[in-house]
Formats: sequence, structure tokens, C-alpha cells
Amino acid sequence: MRTQAECYPCFLQQVVNTLEMMGVEHQRQCGILRGVMKTILRCPEDWSPPQVSAEVYGYIAEETGVKDPFREKKEESNRIAATMIPVLKEMIEKSDTPLLDAVKAAIAGNIIDFGVSHSFEIEDSKAILSLPLVVNHYPFFEEEIKESTTVLYLADNAGEIGFDSILIEQLVKMGKEVTVAVRSAPIINDATLEDARFFGIEKMAKLITSGSRAPGTPLSMVTPQFRAIFDQAHVVISKGQGNFETLDDAQRPIYFLLRAKCRVIAELLGVDLGSILLIKR
Repeated sequence: MRTQAECYPCFLQQVVNTLEMMGVEHQRQCGILRGVMKTILRCPEDWSPPQVSAEVYGYIAEETGVKDPFREKKEESNRIAATMIPVLKEMIEKSDTPLLDAVKAAIAGNIIDFGVSHSFEIEDSKAILSLPLVVNHYPFFEEEIKESTTVLYLADNAGEIGFDSILIEQLVKMGKEVTVAVRSAPIINDATLEDARFFGIEKMAKLITSGSRAPGTPLSMVTPQFRAIFDQAHVVISKGQGNFETLDDAQRPIYFLLRAKCRVIAELLGVDLGSILLIKR
């Protein structure tokens, strides 16, 4: 997906929010913001939003000397998610449709904005399993999973990856060989190896980095190891909007689990803003 006109003011607002969170003095913020605008102008017009974001946050890291400004937020997200996961797992163990409910649990992590300092209650997680999928390709997903041997799972954010672990565990119980890919370096609040290990992902699946330093999975940035697994996996599951933005035109079938968090994505998919989706493309 190419970066759209609406993406540019969004980049700048995200930068302001990040600098505020970091406690950067206002006058210095102006200088960094001007540098960010120059950085954006140097990006090719056909780049996806996550590719542009990689350059933007790389510039911020150079200017501030802080390579992982969201570290504390990610740790908080993981702690919050960890309190909710046992209840969901217990519900799924008693479910007549454990795979479907595990899918909904995974999507739930993309619904809750762990980047905001909120407190989430157990009742919030229970309500998740009754949420309707606006685009529901689950019947195709279920059939392909049953017929598959290998699954590649592309993680999205910290905190959210704890919810992913529920679906990953369900796939492993079904006898699938699951590989989970996370970002290769800190970028915004995206999950890295540290976040995946917090939830014990490495104990249930093969854990790798994609090679991407963007908040998505641009195939031009991935490692040869990742690309081979991506091409050969029987089923690819992609979590979150950033992965969708970088893989919506990939030359292979992918199941995208996400919430349409912005108008650009909602219009592209023909759904209302905020819709939750399990869509095959």
C-alpha cells in the first residue's frame, strides 16, 4: 500500500506525541519536527506508511540518542496483557469452537490500545469473544489450517503478542509447525524478541526476526531466512494494520487479522472505521 495524503499529517502528529512522551523540550521539538519533514520528503512516493515510519523514527533516535522510547510502554502493555490471558485461555479450553475463539482472542489484542495508559478489566477480555467479525473469512481459514502443516505468524505489537500466544498455542495443539516472526529492532511499540519471550512464545513455536526495522513487514527489508519461510509456509497469518499496509499486495495468499484503525484502511477494505476483520487476500 502506497502512503496516502492523509498519512502525512498522521506521521507528524505521531512524532509530536512521541516527543511529548519522551519529555523533549518544546523548542527542540520544533527542530526535530522540521528534520522529520525533510526525512519524509526524501522517501520514495511509492513507499508504504511503515517504511516511511522506519525512517522517521530512525531520525528521532539519531537526534535524541534514545533508540527505544516506547520501552516502558511496551513493558506495561505486556504486564496488562498477562493479567487478561489466563481468563481467555480458560474460556477457550471450555469452548466448542476453540480455534474460532482463539482467532477472536488474537484480534482482541489489536483492538485494545495498549499504547495508552489505561487499566483494562477481565470483563473486557470476556466480551471480546462475542465480537462479530465484519469481514469473516474464517470458514476458509479453518479449512486451510486443517489441511496445512506449516504456519507463519507475523506478530504486531507488544502486549498484543500475548493475545497472539493464545492462537499460536491452539495451532500447536492442532499439530501445526508454527514460526513466529517479530521485528528485528525496536520501532514504536512493535513486538521484538524480548516481548515474545515474555509470553514464552519460544517454548511453543520457532521464534525468528523478520529483518524489518519498520512497523510492518516490507518484503524489501526482510532477511533471506524469513523470505524463504514466508514463501514456503502453507498458511501465513498477519496481525495488525502495519503488516497489512506492507503486505496487502504480496504475491501469495495471506490471512490478515486486524482492526481498521484509520479511514484510509477502512475505505480500502470497504468497511466502517473500527471494524474487526479476518480477511484473506
